[in-house]
Formats: sequence, structure tokens, C-alpha cells
Amino acid sequence: MMNTIAEDFFKKIVDDANTAFLYAESSVPNSLHSKEYVVKYANQKAQNFFSISSNRNESKSLGEIVKYDEVLILANKVLEVGGEENFNIIVKEDNNLHNYNVRITSVNTGLLFALTLLKPDFITDKESKLPLGNLESRKRELEISSLFGIRVLDSNDSIICYLKPIFNKKGAVEDFRIDYINNRMGEIANEESALIEGQTILEYYPNNLENGVLEILADGYISGENKEYTKEFIFDEEVIWLTTRAIKMNDGLILFSKDVTQEKKYEEQLFIQNRLLSEAERVANIGSFRWNLSKKEVKYSDNVYRLFGYDPNEFDDKYDRLLSFLHPNDVQKVKSSFKESKKHKTKSDLVFRIYTKSSELRYMNTIGEYYQKDGNWYMVGVIRDVTKEIEGESKLQIKNSELKRTNADLEAFNRVASHDLQEPLRKIQMFVSRLDEEEQGRLSNRSLGYLAKIKSSSDRMRSLINNLLAYSKVDELIEQPKRVDLNDVLNNVLEDLGELINDLNAEIDATSLPVVNGIQFQLEQLFANLIGNSLKYVKEGVQPHIKIKSSVISGSKSSEDSLLPNINYVKLQFIDNGIGFEKKYQEKIFQIFQRLHGKTEFSGTGLGLSICKKIVQSHNGSIVAKGELNKGAEFTVYLPTLL
Repeated sequence: MMNTIAEDFFKKIVDDANTAFLYAESSVPNSLHSKEYVVKYANQKAQNFFSISSNRNESKSLGEIVKYDEVLILANKVLEVGGEENFNIIVKEDNNLHNYNVRITSVNTGLLFALTLLKPDFITDKESKLPLGNLESRKRELEISSLFGIRVLDSNDSIICYLKPIFNKKGAVEDFRIDYINNRMGEIANEESALIEGQTILEYYPNNLENGVLEILADGYISGENKEYTKEFIFDEEVIWLTTRAIKMNDGLILFSKDVTQEKKYEEQLFIQNRLLSEAERVANIGSFRWNLSKKEVKYSDNVYRLFGYDPNEFDDKYDRLLSFLHPNDVQKVKSSFKESKKHKTKSDLVFRIYTKSSELRYMNTIGEYYQKDGNWYMVGVIRDVTKEIEGESKLQIKNSELKRTNADLEAFNRVASHDLQEPLRKIQMFVSRLDEEEQGRLSNRSLGYLAKIKSSSDRMRSLINNLLAYSKVDELIEQPKRVDLNDVLNNVLEDLGELINDLNAEIDATSLPVVNGIQFQLEQLFANLIGNSLKYVKEGVQPHIKIKSSVISGSKSSEDSLLPNINYVKLQFIDNGIGFEKKYQEKIFQIFQRLHGKTEFSGTGLGLSICKKIVQSHNGSIVAKGELNKGAEFTVYLPTLL
């Protein structure tokens, strides 16, 4: 009877205590895994804390009722080494955080757990600056302070959360439970913070295992070192970049995460722009630089190093290092130029020679301008490899010299052709004519034939010399181009050819022709040669018929490759019904001295169409030929319009 009273009395005392008591024994003999221990006794406080029933027939293991892995880990430690473990844990109850002291003791063959709720100590000392008050007022102050702290955390721009580690059987951190997270996370992830709290970081975002976040946090918790990292996360298919600082606090980690998505976008755009600029510099064979004049440091773009034959950043950024690349004869010139430019802060434009890493001599052109920032002067500019331009300019100068000599030779030829060659030719023609007159009736038919051939050859020689002079003088524009009415040009040519036209009974049809910018006598020569060509190469027994058409076309809509696409052209077509020519001669026909027929068949020197082409080209136009044997020919001339 006394034992029963004592048991009830003891139970009453234990159940009314503020400490939660729980006793468990192993279901497996000598087990060192606390999860396998079964609850044998729990007072009312323990039943409430661990949410277990008072039914004695219902046995629960510690693995089923204990939600805090650190408690089980330390219980394992007690089982292994004996003694006891004493520590604190933070528990969230009814949206409030409570601090519990936990004591685990090895008793006989089991484990005794004692959990005591720690209440805050209030300052009641008379020396305290805080006003004195009763316990209720102090509790109210604490609640207000807690609420204020939560509001402060929620108003922070950063995501703030508190994580508790979860250990595996080997004592390694395998996950973290989210005990607290402010509202900022909810704004980013479009999810209430209350729904996030209580989950582990792998449950909430499984990719934390693959992206290395779990490993970083675990290392920070074990080592106690602060960790910083920037990672990409995806919430509702939206990419978010977070920069996080993790700090160990008590038995958990507090994380401060800042949304840097916009900065990442700017960084990516800047990277792309810099990449494009770098590629553009490489394609254009230029580089850029920024020179801090106060420190004599020069920041080069990657392609500057390549221009000098080096890999990016292979040589230092000092001004004196740049001078070491210079050709010895250009060092003083460069120094003086930069010194003068720096003194007056004027634009610098300088060409100098350098030796590359492979000792190759190259010409560089640098253009720089000055600007001031934060009290310091800077020069920014570009460096360009102009070796090809300078070498090309040298070659051009050589060509110009050669051209001058050629022109001088051509002028000498013109003088010879116009005077020295024609003078003996005139004498030959004169003496042949006298011989024909004086010996008339006394020469045999064979001798008369010889004289006729001499006269024909000398006439052809005179025609050839005159045509050569005409060809060589096409580019010698003595007069400036002006408005020329092609109707006037045509009328003048038809008047000159009137006798031949009448003899052949030729029919010439022409539409109204436009006005162009050009040299009238050259355009008359062009018309005369083209029309004269059609009158020369007529089909026997067929009345010559020449059509002259005109229209205006755009260079972009023409099939002629030599025309500029943004210019309009006058299109002139000279179409005849003569003997024509084969298609294979369409280009060859304009070559100098080119004849498609023997000189006994048709007269001529082979220069007429060459002169036509040169006249058209000197007017910035084009000429093409099209023909069909025994069906006629068509010559098309393109001349720029006045519009």
C-alpha cells in the first residue's frame, strides 16, 4: 500500500514538473543507435513535447518521435562513451521560437532525456537603466521586441534564413532544415515563407545537391568558417541569381542572400559587348588603350598585344615598355609627340615603326584624346596596324612614277605619230600620186596594180595613225563635261554620214533622246563609230535598217555587273540588220586592233569599237555588244543620267 502511494506521489511530482522527462531502453541488446530505443516512460510534459500518447500499450521508438537529428546524434555519443550531454536547441512552437536545455544521461541500460524550457532573465538590478516592472510587462516588452525584430528582418532587402543541420548515421551533415526565413524569399519565389519553413533545403530545392550549395553549407557548418557563393536558381521558370553569405551561429547557420539577377544581366550584357568589341578589333586589325598619365600605366585591349605579336597580357602595362618596341630612329619622335600632346592636352595622331616579338618590322598608327576624371588625366585611343597601307602607298608612288614615265612616252608617241610618222607618209602619198600622173599610159597593168596597193596601204596607214591618236587622246579632257543633248549629237552625225546613208539607201529610226553630262565631240565620235559600223557591215541585197532606242533604268535592276546599283542610267540601243557576229566575239570585239573580218573584205583598222569603249568608260558608263551571225548586231550604251 505504501509503495503504491509512493509511486502515485512520485508520478504527481514528476508530471507537475516544468521539465519534460523521457526514459527509453533499447529494443536490440547493446544497440548503439538511439533511433532503435523504445520509450518506456514519459511524463506529461514529454508527452506534449514529443506528441506521444499516454497509452502504455503503444510503444514508440526515438526514431519516430524525435524530430531533431542533433538530439539523436548526441544520444548516440552518450551510448558510445557514456556520461551525459548538455546542450540547447531552438524549437518553433505556435509561431514562436523557444529555447530548450536538453540533458541526455545514460541510466542503467537506457537513456534519460530531460528538456527544460529556458525563460529569459530580466534585469531587476537597481543599477539598470531599464525601468522596473513586473514579469507580465517584461514579457510584453519581449514580445514587442520579437515582433519588431521580425518586421526588421522582413523589411530587409536580403533573404535571411536560419538553417539547422541534419546528420546521417555517420555524423555527417546530409541536409539542413529551414527553421526561419523572412518574407523576402516569398516575394522572389512567389510562395509564403510559412510554407517554406520546416522543409529541408533539398526538399524545397533538390538542385541544391547538384549545384554545390549543400556541400558549401556543410563545410561552413563543420569548419565554422564564413562562406560566400553566387548561384543560379529557377523559380516558376524564372532565373534568379543569389549571392549568399553563410555564417555559423550557435548550432545552425544564418544565411544572408541578395538578389543579383539584374547585376548578372548587366554583367552578361557587358561581357557580350566586350566580346563583340574584342572581335571587332580583331577583324579590323586595331586595338584600344587607356593611359593613366599620373601613374604612367597603359591598359591595353587584348588585340593590342596581338598586334605586337604577343598573347594578351604577356607584357607589362608600363609606358616605358611600349617605348622598348619602337624602331630606334622613331623613339625620339614618339617621345616628343606625346610630350607636346600631354602638355597642351591636344589630340595625338602619330605613325611609328615597331618590332614585334618575332622581330618583324611593322608600322603603327595611334590616335588618342585626353579626358579628366577624379582629378587625374587619361588618354584613350586606338592603335592600328597600317603596314599594308604604307606599303601599298609606297607601291602606288612607284606605280605613279611609272605611269608618269608611260604618259611621257605616250606624249612622245603622239608627237611622233602626229608629225614624224605622218610627214614621210604624206611624201609617199605625194610621190605616188605624181608617179601615177607622170607615167600615165606608160605603166603596165602590173605596175599600176602595185601603185594602187601602195596608195591603199598608205591611206590605211594614215587612217590607223589618226585612230591611234584619237584613242590615246580620249582621256585627255581638255574641256569640262557639260549638258549635252543627244538629239543634237545624232543630227550632227547623220549630217556627216549623209552621203553614205543616201548611197546605201539606209533607213535610220531614232526615238527622242535625253540630255546627258559629257563631252560633245566624244559623244559624236561614239555615235559616228557605232552608226558607221552598222553602215559598213551590211548584208548584200538587204536595205540597211538601224534603230536607236533610249530609256532610263536603275543600276540595281540591270543585269550588267559593271553598273552601280544606286545610280540611274540612260540606256541607248543601236540595233541593225547587218551581218552580225558570233556570240563568242561579244567581249573580244572591243579589244584594240581586233578585227573579225579580213582587210580585203571590209576596210578599217580595228580601233573603232575600242575607241567607243574608252569614250563610254571616260563618261563613267558601260557598253556591251550582242549579235547573231547574219541576223544583225546590237550595241547597248549605259551613261549616267543627270538625275
